[in-house]
Amino acid sequence: MKKIIVAIAAIAVLGSCSSSKNLTKETPLIETTIDINNVIDDKVTVEVNPNKIKEAAIVYNIPAIVPGTYAMSNYGQFVSNFKAFDYDGNELTVEKLDQNSWKINNATKMDKLSYQVDDTFDSEVKHGIYVMAGTNIEKDKNFFLNLPGFVGYFTGKKETPYKINVLHPENLYETTSLINKNTTKEDNTKDVFVASRYDEISDNPIMYAPLNNVSFNVDGIDVTLAVYSPNGVHSAKDMEADLKKMVQAQSNFLKGFKTTKEYNILLYLFDPAVYKWQSFGALEHLSSTTVVYPESYSKKQLADGMINGTVSHEFFHIVSPLSVHSEEIHNFNFNEPDMSKHLWMYEGITEYFANLFQVNQDLITPEQFITKMQGKIATSKRFKDDMSFTEMSKNILDKEYASNYSNVYMKGALIGMCLDIILREETKGTYGLVDLMRDLSNKYGAHKPFKDDEIIAEIVKMTNPKVGAFFANHVEGSTPIDYSVYFDKVGIKKETNTTNSAYFIDAKGQPFISVNSDKKIFFTPRTNTALTALGIKSGDVLESVNGEKVSLANARPIIGKTMQWKAGDKIAMEVTRDGNLVKLEGDFTQPNYESSALVIEELPATDAKVILRNAWLKN
Repeated sequence: MKKIIVAIAAIAVLGSCSSSKNLTKETPLIETTIDINNVIDDKVTVEVNPNKIKEAAIVYNIPAIVPGTYAMSNYGQFVSNFKAFDYDGNELTVEKLDQNSWKINNATKMDKLSYQVDDTFDSEVKHGIYVMAGTNIEKDKNFFLNLPGFVGYFTGKKETPYKINVLHPENLYETTSLINKNTTKEDNTKDVFVASRYDEISDNPIMYAPLNNVSFNVDGIDVTLAVYSPNGVHSAKDMEADLKKMVQAQSNFLKGFKTTKEYNILLYLFDPAVYKWQSFGALEHLSSTTVVYPESYSKKQLADGMINGTVSHEFFHIVSPLSVHSEEIHNFNFNEPDMSKHLWMYEGITEYFANLFQVNQDLITPEQFITKMQGKIATSKRFKDDMSFTEMSKNILDKEYASNYSNVYMKGALIGMCLDIILREETKGTYGLVDLMRDLSNKYGAHKPFKDDEIIAEIVKMTNPKVGAFFANHVEGSTPIDYSVYFDKVGIKKETNTTNSAYFIDAKGQPFISVNSDKKIFFTPRTNTALTALGIKSGDVLESVNGEKVSLANARPIIGKTMQWKAGDKIAMEVTRDGNLVKLEGDFTQPNYESSALVIEELPATDAKVILRNAWLKN
C-alpha cells in the first residue's frame, strides 16, 4: 500500500487464481448476488446462497481487516438489515456476535442470507478505512467495489469456491482481474465472476464506471487503466504514454521474474469540492491496484506523483508480498489477524525498488535518486529510530507500534538500500537485492509461503554472514543505522552549507516548527540563526507573532506575513516556556541555517567505489 497524506503519502492476499478456470457445474459454490441497479438510501442489497449447510449453527463474517492496510477497518459497520431465510421464505434467528460477525441458528434450514451495504466514501460515520480500501455507491455513475466491504465468508468455509453475480446498469462497465464468465457482453446488465476461494474474492476489486479505459501489452503483460473522473477532467488516453513508459521500465528492471499476465489499475479521481480527503493513495492486489487521487491534479502531477510514484510502488508488490510472503499472509485471518514480522520486505523493499528502478532505467539521475534517499533518512528520524523493525511489524496493530507505520516507506526502503550495497560489495557487484528477491520468488512463489521465523536465516544462508549481522543489528535488533558507512562504500559523501531562509521555513519549504498532540505549534530542535538571536529555544510553544495570536487555523497567513519581513522591521513573539509566557523582541536579521546534502564524489572511473556504485545503480 502506498498512502499519500496531503501532498504525499496496500490487498496482498494470495489465492489460487488459475484454479478458478477449472470450476465445474458440480463444484459446490457459495453464490453471492450484488444488485447495483437498485440503490436505495445510498445502499445496495447483497444476497448469499450458501447451498446446503450441514452445521446446526454457522457464523458469517465480513472482514475486520484486509492485508496491505495494517489497520482495522471493520467493514461490518456498513452492513445493515442482516437476515437469514429458510427454504419457505421464513426468517431464521440471527445473533449478531460483534461488529463484523453474525451467527445463524438452525443453519441446516437456511436457504439464503440478505443484507444491505452502505458505502464508505460519503459516510458521516467516523471510521478508519483508507479511501483506496473503501467503497463507493454512486447510482448510475460509479461503483468502487473493494469486495471485502460487500462479500463475506462463513467460518470454516473460506476455501469454498465462489460465484458472484453483479446486476448493473447497461452503461457501466467492469474493470477487474476476476474471471468474468460474461465474455460476450451481448447483455451488459449482468456479470458472473468466479473464484476458487474467499481470499481470491477479497484480492480482486471491481470498479463499474462509464468507459474511460486504455489497454496495452508490455512484454506479455496486458495492462488496463480504467479512470473515473466525475467531472470529465481526465481521460485514460491522456495517461497512456506515461503509464506505458513506467511499466516498460519496471518490466526491464524485473527481467527474469515470473510476473503477472495481466494488471488492472482502477483509478478513482475524487472531486475535492465534494470530498475533503487529506489522505489518499493506492492499495495493492495480486494483479491489480485501487488508486484514489484528486481530480484537481494536473496531468503532470498525476504522471509524476500517481503513475511514477504510487502506481509504480504498487506494481512492484507483484514481487513482495505477492510472490514472496509468509504463512500469515497466505492464510490471512480477516477477523483475528496474526501479522507477519516482515514489513521491511513487503513495503520497504517494494518502496526501494520503486525508486531504484527509476535511476536504473535512466528515468532519473543518480543525483536525484540520492536526494530521494536523503529525504527518506530525514523523515525516518522523526520516528522511533531504535525500534526493532520485525517487532514493530509483528505488533503493527497495537497503538504503540502503529504510529510508526509510515516509517516502513522510509527506513524500510533504506534497509533495502543498505542490504543492496552489502550484497553488491560482497559479490564484487554481480549480485544485488533484485537478484535475491528473484531467487526468493523462484524458491517460494505465489502459492508457497515461507515460515515467518525462518526467512531471515534462509536469506543469510543464501547470501553471506554480513547480511546476517545487518539483520541482527538493524532489522531484528534496535541499533540505528549509520548510513554514512554504506554511502562511503559507493563514493557518496555529505556536504554542509549555510543557506538563507525565512523565519519559519527553510529554503526547501521545510519548517522549523511542528505541531504537538495538543495541536499547539512549537519550535523543533532544528533552528536558524534569526530564531536563535531572538531567544527562541527548542520546545517553545508559539503564542503570538507581532501581537497576533497564533493557532492552527490562522498559522498559514501569519507565516506568510513573516516571509515579507525585511531589514529595519521590529520582531516580537510570545512563547510559552516551562509553563510561563515569555515575550521576545528584536530587530529583523536575515535567517540562515546549516543544510547538508549528499553528493557523489568525483573519483576516477577505475576507483573501487565508482565501480561498486555503478553496479549498485545500473546493474
